[in-house]
Amino acid sequence: MKIVQMAALMAAFLISTAALADDDCTDPVADWQPQENLRQLMIDNGWDVKRIKVDDGCYEVKGFDQDGHRVEAKFSPASLEIIELEIKFTGSGNRSGYLKKRSGQQKPANNKDSKQRPKVNIQ
Repeated sequence: MKIVQMAALMAAFLISTAALADDDCTDPVADWQPQENLRQLMIDNGWDVKRIKVDDGCYEVKGFDQDGHRVEAKFSPASLEIIELEIKFTGSGNRSGYLKKRSGQQKPANNKDSKQRPKVNIQ
């Protein structure tokens, strides 16, 4: 009886672990753009890129923005669209105008699908 309970426990553990292992990006590798394209895009936007790596199927960029704030962002490797952005502000400067500075970007469509909107974490 203990063997059956242990087997059921192990099966439940393996199933739950597999569910947690989903990638954030599911673009086919054949469609991925080179990391150098993303690096150049970030440099063109004033970022100082320290590292680009693949994490959960996405490109993860770490570096500093044009104001010297530490940033970490995830991008779709095929479209190079931003999926997640985390900003760690230095000092006690005014953060309220941070997103307003990026005036060249299009406003997102009024879409209730949260998977299409980037997740932003400002600290």
